[in-house]
Amino acid sequence: MGGRGAPASRFRKTVMKIIAHVDARDEIADVQTPGTLRLFERAADGWRVVDEAAFAISAQANLASIQKLLRGVIERFGAGHAFVSGGNRGLVYSLLQEEGFRVWKARGPLAALDLDAFAQRDAELARDRETEARERAFAALFCSPGGCSAGEGGPTRRHLTPEAIDAVHRLAESLPDGRLRIDLEAVFARYRDANSVDVLAPLLEARRFSSLEILCDHLPRWFSAKIAALGLAAEITPRGAGVRALVIPIAKG
Repeated sequence: MGGRGAPASRFRKTVMKIIAHVDARDEIADVQTPGTLRLFERAADGWRVVDEAAFAISAQANLASIQKLLRGVIERFGAGHAFVSGGNRGLVYSLLQEEGFRVWKARGPLAALDLDAFAQRDAELARDRETEARERAFAALFCSPGGCSAGEGGPTRRHLTPEAIDAVHRLAESLPDGRLRIDLEAVFARYRDANSVDVLAPLLEARRFSSLEILCDHLPRWFSAKIAALGLAAEITPRGAGVRALVIPIAKG
């Protein structure tokens, strides 16, 4: 594959890129049509083509050869971009989505595609998928084989992956100055199979906070021993029918 390159620019804190597949007439085309992949990048003065390469899938291509072709695309253009073509169903599109591409179907001349409007829709889709991924990571704590099994008396659970720990942290509300707040009742209403160990233990163990405010109807029996073992302290006050616990690290002196 031959083409041209240009310096990267920033959009929404990351480089916003769109890959479009076009035929010889510069019409947006299905990937089964031999054509060109054109990589667009958002710059301060609008969109510009920063790379392009010929793209063709043989009618006799098997899974291995298609995967090899797509690996070449990823090596050249990177993964996780929007991918626009004349279709969105079939093996090639499934493989693209597995690699993190957001697949879009469009028709007509490429020049008629409103890239700004399209980029806004794609950014919304990317955010939705990020949220869905976090939801799946957290839900997996309760439904996967070898998952958590903990009673109120003492927590015992599997080793959590960094992704799972991050998913738990996303449940907490981020406040200024490194403070976190989590409403356990709201979490349990959303995830009916969750328990206090699933949610609180990863937050306490990771210690990614200057203070952690916990809102709940009651604190689990293991809570006091856990925070003491972690070098944390808690101020517990009544809150309506429940309690509020403010957890802070114990200053080393």
